[in-house]
Amino acid sequence: MAAPAMEAARPEITTPGPRLSDGATVLRRFSAADAAAYAAIHRDPLNVQWAGSDPSMTAESAAVAIRDHVDTGWDDGRSLRFAVEELVDGNVAVVGTVSVHDVLRTASGGSASVGIKMLPAGRGQGSAARAIRLLCGYAFGTLGLDVLHWRATVGNLPSRRLAERCGFVLAAEIPGYGHVDGDFAAGWVFVLTAAQWLGGPSDAGRSDASPREAGLPDGGLELEPAVPRLSDGSVVLRALAERDAAQLVENCTDPDAVRWTTVPLGYTSAHAAHFIGTITPDGWRTGKVLTFAVTSADSDEFYGTVDLQCNDPGTASIGILMGTHARGTGAAEKAVRLLAGYAFDQLNLGYLHWHALVPNWGSRKLAWKLGFRLEAEVRGGYNDRGTPGDRWTLSLAAGDPRTPQEPWTGPDPLTR
Repeated sequence: MAAPAMEAARPEITTPGPRLSDGATVLRRFSAADAAAYAAIHRDPLNVQWAGSDPSMTAESAAVAIRDHVDTGWDDGRSLRFAVEELVDGNVAVVGTVSVHDVLRTASGGSASVGIKMLPAGRGQGSAARAIRLLCGYAFGTLGLDVLHWRATVGNLPSRRLAERCGFVLAAEIPGYGHVDGDFAAGWVFVLTAAQWLGGPSDAGRSDASPREAGLPDGGLELEPAVPRLSDGSVVLRALAERDAAQLVENCTDPDAVRWTTVPLGYTSAHAAHFIGTITPDGWRTGKVLTFAVTSADSDEFYGTVDLQCNDPGTASIGILMGTHARGTGAAEKAVRLLAGYAFDQLNLGYLHWHALVPNWGSRKLAWKLGFRLEAEVRGGYNDRGTPGDRWTLSLAAGDPRTPQEPWTGPDPLTR
């Protein structure tokens, strides 16, 4: 039986283990000495959750995997896995791995898929983006490929943002094409071509690029943003729904909400419908504002909203607006704990900020309970409906304890 014409035309290729660097990040072939780091990458909870890594991998089994699987991939040219190396606290360390796999090379070009798994030391520092850009340069330049694919499970927003930041364009959402926590799920497929790369990967991935500039059909792709469901067994963070509208109106017309937040005055059902149906989905689609409904785990009773305002790389500000019926129940504290866990553990953020109009002691005390530290009181730093107001700014780092870090200096008992 004759081989397919495409295989017959396949050129003689060699795939030595190159060393790639941009001055900050190095990609190199794994060696037996990397076994402990390779095992740590696979045991990382996020890699287990989203990438199907083996949580039981040991240094011994990692050494076997490097010798058998990784080296074989380089030998046959079909799976080329790199260690990502950077300086960590002054020492060179492996902070993750990237790969081009399912490599198909032909006389005229070829294609492959991109893979990435990072350790905590490689998150939030730009390491992943630098590694992917080095990998793309190698794939399109040295290997001469025409197309790279990026697969991510729907809901894995850090992977999606990284893909788009590196120039990949969403091509499809396919049922069953992803996996999370050991089960199958819908998957996103992103594409980057050599032509897009040579023309500038930042243009292809720009959030403000036109559909034609980004390589999409006219009109783009209309996809509903995936909002994860988070719960501690007592409260649930989920996507806002139309059934939340009536309580949302009540929350946003409460005098305390009007006094201490920037909700529109005279809030109506039309405001709620626009917020639920347009503003919130747009925030998730762009990644700028990630808004959750806070509800009871038992009854789905709507308490209020919390959000992450992602304006700067590696950081976000928290927003919260709860109804009077939720006060005193602990729901606000539980909701923000869930939100902080999502921000640090899922989105890999380094810092969260909390802003409050002085003297909103209720907001400041909630932040204090959660471990936020007062950084400053900025005079005139708050836009209080067109009038300058003083603003408290508090911060919480990813590694900080989420319990009070300093004595409470506000009024006790709490007054508003």
